[in-house]
Amino acid sequence: MLKVYEGGLASHGGAIGIVIGTFLYCRKEKEDLLWLFDRLMVVVPLASMLIRFGNLMNSEIIGKKTDITFGFIFVQIDGVPRHPAQLYEALLYCVLFIVMYWLWKYKRDNLGKGFMFGLLLVALFTIRFFVEFIKENQVEFENNLSFNMGQLLSIPFVLFGFYMMWRSKKDLPTIQK
Repeated sequence: MLKVYEGGLASHGGAIGIVIGTFLYCRKEKEDLLWLFDRLMVVVPLASMLIRFGNLMNSEIIGKKTDITFGFIFVQIDGVPRHPAQLYEALLYCVLFIVMYWLWKYKRDNLGKGFMFGLLLVALFTIRFFVEFIKENQVEFENNLSFNMGQLLSIPFVLFGFYMMWRSKKDLPTIQK
């Protein structure tokens, strides 16, 4: 029996809910899905940053053991200094939010439809791919893999993001003379 109330990352369910809700809204209101996704992508890094802070506070998704001076000790886990991987990821998402906001505020008229969506996928999942190197594996079978599951699942999103950025070129605004 599925027990949705016993932990897990609510962010995945939230993301799926947003995508489904946006799709249904666009279908009902005859809005362009990519037009709306481009706007929503500006705030996704901010939400992702807050989720990673929550992971830090809950001692979830811990980093590998370290001897750096600013290593975090997760008392609930083992009392060993570890990379604050959640904090690294949160800070990178904050930078990504600033970049996305700047692009939206100052460059949106020069971007094709779907570009912001594609850029977000490439940047966010590239960040995730590299931060995964300093995180502990979350499940045992990942110990025998070259890349962990988070990294493997990031690759299709990065590729799809590049495709969306390339595809957005066909929707570039025409320059009025």
